[in-house]
Amino acid sequence: MPNTIPSTSALSATSPLNQFVFRQLNNWLDQPLNLIAAPADLNWQELAITFANAKQPLQVWTNDWRSFNAAQTAGISSFFTAGQAPTNLAGRSLMFWPKAKEEGYWWLQQLATLPHQDVLLAGESNGGINALAKQLKNTGVAVGKLDTARRCALYALDSLAPASQLITDNAPQQTQVPQQTQTGQGVQTQWSGPEDLTLISQPGVFSHGRVDEGSAFFIKTLTQQPHIKTGQLLDIGCGCGLLGAWLIKKYPSLQLTAADVSGFALNATRATLGINQLNGKAVAADIFTGLAEHAPAQGFDLIISNPPFHTGKATDYELASRLISQAPQFLRKGGEIWIVANRFLPYADFLQQAFHNVTLVAETGKFRVYKAIRG
Repeated sequence: MPNTIPSTSALSATSPLNQFVFRQLNNWLDQPLNLIAAPADLNWQELAITFANAKQPLQVWTNDWRSFNAAQTAGISSFFTAGQAPTNLAGRSLMFWPKAKEEGYWWLQQLATLPHQDVLLAGESNGGINALAKQLKNTGVAVGKLDTARRCALYALDSLAPASQLITDNAPQQTQVPQQTQTGQGVQTQWSGPEDLTLISQPGVFSHGRVDEGSAFFIKTLTQQPHIKTGQLLDIGCGCGLLGAWLIKKYPSLQLTAADVSGFALNATRATLGINQLNGKAVAADIFTGLAEHAPAQGFDLIISNPPFHTGKATDYELASRLISQAPQFLRKGGEIWIVANRFLPYADFLQQAFHNVTLVAETGKFRVYKAIRG
């Protein structure tokens, strides 16, 4: 197996939000800075150099493993939500409003419990930052707009205390389950089928609080079609852990590795496995980047995925294209990859380019399930 598989899409450091942040940077060099919910596409090297020259500490708290990894690589002290929630926020805190609102309210919940000298909120206009500022104002929070440019906005807050009810109402209630970490807010959802499961989902995780229709169709297809039922199983983009947990419960000879870029998803999968008394490991990875050390030497026997196809609100094929094109390097000879997707997505073309043996196994008016075998 290769030691590392670099991403074919280098994270852009020229995004509007990155440029907007650097527009403000000179105003933030007088004290320590905490970057909360930091996105992946910041210029981490430049941030590290700037704060090192200013002799001020810089910390990163993020739910995105790509951000965590990039910040660590740049030498910035960084923390991943799969490990812990924010603590020790001395100095100024800048929170980036994420696309997933529930995730954003979770971060606000954490910030509301900690003392701050300055609290700033930044985000893209089409991501809801201005609507959030209006919501906070309506609760009595003093919100001041500091800057707007490049379809982004920056706000200063005096205190989050008046908005505590708004934050609580929009963040899921905590459910204590076995193996759940200290960041573990979650809600239970029941999956009823050939193998009953209790699912634990968390804010910002795909299909939070419900069972995704595509995943349900995928499970129905796997129930009816022959597939590999023993050996090493990899669930990419595991979310709350439904697909991997269902397979290892029905076929105990499978050994599960579940992977996701989201710390909340990893926590949710671990909680789902724990509450169902199932064994498996959940690891941080950006598709296959980060998975080499967890992959069996001969490759996985079975890979499954319900891959994401949105970046924010835009349709994005890059993640699925990278998953499919790199999958043969992580499958043993004769190993299978199964994918469920909306039928309009061009995954059949991607699969034909990467594999010689591709089958459209099942379809509805909305979804398709594909199988490909490594020759």
